[in-house]
Amino acid sequence: MYNLPDELLDHICSFLERKDLRTILQLSSRFRRLAMLPYLSHFGISEASIQSGTLELADSVSPLPIVAGIKPIQRLVCFPESGALSYLRHQTLAHVLSTIAPIPDIMIHDKYRTLSTRNTAWLLWCAHSSANDMLVVKGPAIYLSRPRSAPPIHWYQFPRHSGRFWTFMVIFATPFLLVYLSIINFAIHLLWVYRRLFDPPWSQEERIILDTGSSLRFSGYMRIQNLPGKLTLVTLTEKFESLVLGPIRGLPPTAFSSLLASLNLGVHLHLLKVETKTGLIHSELMAFLKRHPDIIDLHLEPDSLQSSSLTTMSVVPDPENQVIQLTAPSSYIPYLLPAAPNINTVSLPFTPVPKRASTFRRITFDLVAYHTALTALAALPGTHPLVLTLAFSVTAASLPWLDLPDAEAMDAAQYPETSLVRVNHLWLSKHGHMRFCASDIRALVRWLGLFPGLQRLTFSPGAVEKIPAAECAVLVQAICGACTGITTPQDIHFHIPS
Repeated sequence: MYNLPDELLDHICSFLERKDLRTILQLSSRFRRLAMLPYLSHFGISEASIQSGTLELADSVSPLPIVAGIKPIQRLVCFPESGALSYLRHQTLAHVLSTIAPIPDIMIHDKYRTLSTRNTAWLLWCAHSSANDMLVVKGPAIYLSRPRSAPPIHWYQFPRHSGRFWTFMVIFATPFLLVYLSIINFAIHLLWVYRRLFDPPWSQEERIILDTGSSLRFSGYMRIQNLPGKLTLVTLTEKFESLVLGPIRGLPPTAFSSLLASLNLGVHLHLLKVETKTGLIHSELMAFLKRHPDIIDLHLEPDSLQSSSLTTMSVVPDPENQVIQLTAPSSYIPYLLPAAPNINTVSLPFTPVPKRASTFRRITFDLVAYHTALTALAALPGTHPLVLTLAFSVTAASLPWLDLPDAEAMDAAQYPETSLVRVNHLWLSKHGHMRFCASDIRALVRWLGLFPGLQRLTFSPGAVEKIPAAECAVLVQAICGACTGITTPQDIHFHIPS
């Protein structure tokens, strides 16, 4: 048989079953070379797919080490259309992934089984490089897990109690409590050192579970991406409806940029929120919105973007972008509106006045940024009506209508409110515990008259303090007289608590 030509042996292999070809692969290097492609063809793997670097496994992981030995795999898709998978299938996959070179992009599907937290952590540990930091995206949250050889020390602190007895203990027994805490924490440290020296090494599965908590369960979909800079990105579940981006302690800015550039959460993502001190770059946010055109609600908190990244370069409007609700500081609005041509609701929150700056109230409200935001909103192309929400801190310095001159001396063209012909509904909200009083509402009547298309006025629940019904009727009449579009009391909602 060894004297037969390769062409004849190759023809014979084409008639053999999968289990027979697997036996032939183990005979010699020659038979392995001849039987390899016929064996892989039983799994739907061709030579072209091997050369492309993308491998799709339908029901078995047996071809994985064979293909990895031929050419490095760049993208692996596991079980996209399979039925219910056994737990043994995931165990086998994890074992094979631990024996081959790391794959940059791995996608695992399982529509019928939920893998436990411990088994998911073990699968992640086998699939990613051991020296990489791991970022796990699960639901709206992002978790960071960094390689380390020992668990952290959990120090014992003062118990959280209240009441007169506890106050008495704090005042008269503080020295005894300090001694007690010192002894307990010293014992905790000795126990940690003992376990570090004599116990078995801390398993990295335990480390991943500790960093990510019980939310690590895998159900439906998992994607593992090994990114540059020793970073592994893990995305759990496919149908994301919301994502919250916030500052991740210990993650450098370059790694955060790599994370944002690699995230692709599909058409189910509808809400994106960026928290304070995230330090997001404006261009990276625009690229993320471009990849997720189905986001309808974009929420940016103050100091969520890097101010230096806000440039005046034009942003080409994307007609496929579905952002219809935008909440952002007024200084961000001119740089965000061009990327949201279909927007219909804009919310502008203004930073509350710090107590220590209460004597310098006039510097706490950025009137220039407020006017710039309204000017950008007035320049937004389109004809559909807009809802504008303004959230103020109710102080003498944070209300833009308090500095209006007399009607005879006021040049209406200098105020951007007069250009907001598409704003037909105005919401007024408040920061802090202070509410709008009757004098505040009387002062804003002339300011409301600057909006030419205003048809409805709503104060958010809890924003207005209790006002007598007779005085409310006077305020409603004054607002109706100042705004031509507001004709009936039903167009004004104070939401006054009863």
